[in-house]
Amino acid sequence: MKNIFTSRGVHKWIGLTGTFFILMFCLSGVILNHREMFGGCQVSRSLLPESYRFRNYNNGVVRGTLSVGNDSILLYGVTGIWLADRQLKHVTDFNAGLPNGVDRRNVRGVVKQGDRLWCATQYGFYFHNGIEWEHLPLIENDERLSDITLTPDSSRVIVLTRSAVYEIDSDAVNMPEAGIRTELKTPAGYKPHVSLFKTVWQLHSGELFGTPGRIAVDIIALITAFLCITGLILFLLPYRMRHSHSDPAGKSRSILRWNHVWHNKIGFYTLFFTILIALTGMCLRPPLMIPLALTGTPPVPGSNLDRKNAWHDKLRGIRADSEGDAWLISTSDGFFTVSRDFMSVPVAVQNTPPVSPMGITVFEPDTDTDWLIGSFSGLYRWDRDNGSVTDYVTGELYCRGNGRPVSGKPVSGFSRDIGGARPTVFYYQEGAENLPPMNEAMSSQPMSLWNFALELHVGRCYSPVLGPMSELFIFVSGLFLTLILVTGLIINRRHLKKRK
Repeated sequence: MKNIFTSRGVHKWIGLTGTFFILMFCLSGVILNHREMFGGCQVSRSLLPESYRFRNYNNGVVRGTLSVGNDSILLYGVTGIWLADRQLKHVTDFNAGLPNGVDRRNVRGVVKQGDRLWCATQYGFYFHNGIEWEHLPLIENDERLSDITLTPDSSRVIVLTRSAVYEIDSDAVNMPEAGIRTELKTPAGYKPHVSLFKTVWQLHSGELFGTPGRIAVDIIALITAFLCITGLILFLLPYRMRHSHSDPAGKSRSILRWNHVWHNKIGFYTLFFTILIALTGMCLRPPLMIPLALTGTPPVPGSNLDRKNAWHDKLRGIRADSEGDAWLISTSDGFFTVSRDFMSVPVAVQNTPPVSPMGITVFEPDTDTDWLIGSFSGLYRWDRDNGSVTDYVTGELYCRGNGRPVSGKPVSGFSRDIGGARPTVFYYQEGAENLPPMNEAMSSQPMSLWNFALELHVGRCYSPVLGPMSELFIFVSGLFLTLILVTGLIINRRHLKKRK
């Protein structure tokens, strides 16, 4: 028992216990680093824990709806677009023409301009030709789309990417590429900064230094997997050798020696990078992520975050604002207003509702001055005139600076087109109330491999076993991995001293 608390005991037994999880970190991390490559791969939700199954329109299957007839609406969300009646008794697939793979069908919004339907998925802009959806590339765009809306007179479609705004005329369907691209002007008093959380996040994935950085992190993941496998061989092979009497050529001894030499060499020369990956990973989940998210730092010079565009990767939602003939834009830095031609300097809006770092999910005008703002931080009614914010469900006044929103129920969608007079709120975990059961075609939609890898990488897949402790899974795993690596170095140094 005493040997467990030595460097060798800690390295062996914690390493052996954590091997499976470390291998899963390595595999899922490589998948997360190459979303486009794995975009068409999917995982059946029947193989996943119960919380990942589609029931009652949960898990983001409905982000919003669009009325397209007297008794016809389109539902859209993470599984694409579905045509339904207003009572949701008959729901049919409306994804013809969209790419295969649910990750490429994650729809951010659908709008109707006269008789023409337009939609924006995460990765593409489409119009419906009456039979199926057709892809229409946006000029000079290589990033994800955030939102889509119409100008108040419906003369143009407005598409928001993560960093710019596109204005598209109705005749764009006849062009090889569409849109007039506009980068918003730098706001007054702007100082280049990013959250420390985002810097650490991109350092962990390697994205901070572009494709070479991601490939470097992939190599570290493969090396870490190699250390796990060789460590297992060093643990298991001696047991086989002690109980086997048929190894005259000493093949097992040779294999053991090879694994021992390369386990030590590669582990030693990559120690700094593997510890760096472990420590940065720890910072991306509670409890360390909170102070990092609240801390702003200048972008690392020459990195992926060092951009001239002040709005790079910050734009999340856009709607026409009746006040002041302007646009209201949701960003990762809060809400801003800008003139209809996008030529004015964006102005920050004060006294706004809380919005989760995951982004806005409900962005609806309620009256001339009131807005409904929803995200994973809850759903709120926002009075622009007096700046008051109240919880949509309870009516309680939201007090800024109290550390957490009034409502902790993640909201994934909203609709005024379903059922009776009351709007329908879609919660991420519970779904919506008083709706018919989902049909088989919709409820059996798979999860993208990338999303599954994300759930695996952050430990949420283990929540049925770990319960509330799953929130600390990454932090504890990072500590243990660092401990394994440090004790490995101690053992290696002692071994070299003995040899000398």
